[in-house]
Amino acid sequence: MRHKIAITTVLFLISHFFVSANGFSPEVRAIWLTTNLGLDWPVKETDPGKQKKALCQMLDKLNDANFNLVFFQVQANGDVLWDSKYEPPMADVTGNGAGKLKYDICSFMIKECHKRNMECHAWIVPFRLGTAKQAARYKGNSIKHPYANTTCRTVDHNGIRYFDPSDTASHAFLIKLYRELVRKYAFDGIQLDYTRYPGKGFNDTKAYATRKQTSMSLNQWRRNNINTFVTSLYSMIAEERPGMIVGSAPIGSYKPIEPWKNATAYETFQQDPGQWIADGCHDMIVPQMYWGERNGFSAHIKAWAEVAGRNCTLVVGLAPYKMETERSWTPDSIASQIAKARTIPGVSGVCFFRAEHVLGNSHKSQQLYKTLRYNLFRQPAKLPWDTFE
Repeated sequence: MRHKIAITTVLFLISHFFVSANGFSPEVRAIWLTTNLGLDWPVKETDPGKQKKALCQMLDKLNDANFNLVFFQVQANGDVLWDSKYEPPMADVTGNGAGKLKYDICSFMIKECHKRNMECHAWIVPFRLGTAKQAARYKGNSIKHPYANTTCRTVDHNGIRYFDPSDTASHAFLIKLYRELVRKYAFDGIQLDYTRYPGKGFNDTKAYATRKQTSMSLNQWRRNNINTFVTSLYSMIAEERPGMIVGSAPIGSYKPIEPWKNATAYETFQQDPGQWIADGCHDMIVPQMYWGERNGFSAHIKAWAEVAGRNCTLVVGLAPYKMETERSWTPDSIASQIAKARTIPGVSGVCFFRAEHVLGNSHKSQQLYKTLRYNLFRQPAKLPWDTFE
């Protein structure tokens, strides 16, 4: 049609209205920067100088597009990005599982983010320990990988080992590990990932049989185990570094909503962020809304907004990676979801999984970046908690 207005033009007008008139400033504009398998960084680069340069280049591009928050993955599969007494440094960064970190990555990242008026939150993965092959890389390290931990109870599930969330020794180990992290570094926040059970078939039958809470069903008991860990973590962080923001990236559907048949955080994975919020143990949630309206994108966001209420910041997690895996997903698909999220009361911004699919060299990534920089994010935005003046 000759007079059809391009969707990018419509979105330009929508974003101008919401940013300038209705106050989507402050607004969270976040990105997940993945170090698991070296995906976003360091991408097989082991030279410290080149690693630093690559990080700064990414942060410069984010700053140019008015992003204001980076979730930096500091733990992946029982390995970490700080000098820890309890878990070895990531082999994907050191280049050698027996090696040590060659510089203080966390301090460098925090400093570089703050130089650009961006917050940096430590992204952690508590229970997942990875595969036997991944753990074997660390056999020569003086810091033993927790895959072979004999003090804590672990469970193998679909080829991946996990700390058993019902095990109090595992909780104690993780709290000790994260206490070390928050004491060492002034991250602006902590974000939990995979803080749930991994799905059907998780073998905790014996542990459930010896439970003390005899009236709990299996799923109730599992949710209680995760809730207990989250409460302990929040209490520790409040003690060690008051004001640090604690959040998580839960499964995109909290509970079932008809007519959609999505897997849910609450029932499928025994993850109960609503309870974490109600207990005052969460400051932010970033549900992984990695699908479209066929799966109830807007309806589930509205449900999350009710759960978050006034005391928890709600950020919508988006999936630009699908531009590379599904032909129907385009930069306009992502831009449309941002526009929709901005119309839903209670939403405070968006986050993208992952950095490569916003900052990378593919045609779609470049097109999305331009849409953000010159259209949807063209004006700077403060964070809702307004750290920077």
